[in-house]
Amino acid sequence: MMRSNLITILLSSEKRTDLLLLLKEKPQTIEEINNELDTNSVAILPQLKKLKEKGLVIQHDKMYELSLFGKIIVRKVESLVKALRQLENDFN
Repeated sequence: MMRSNLITILLSSEKRTDLLLLLKEKPQTIEEINNELDTNSVAILPQLKKLKEKGLVIQHDKMYELSLFGKIIVRKVESLVKALRQLENDFN
């Protein structure tokens, strides 16, 4: 059950996927995240909450960053996400 839950968390939301890939680069504030992803707090805060609940993201004061678990997961799925996005672009 945990595995399918994690796959759903990782891949069912483009915002969540983009957020994880963004946080791979460096810890960010909500304002930085909103600017980088061209979104707003109303859209991104529920995604951050889900990622924190699954142990993928941690928050220190106003900074969000990947947990060790999050770093491992993002490293493993990043190439898959990029390949799927490229395939999607090729067929559209």
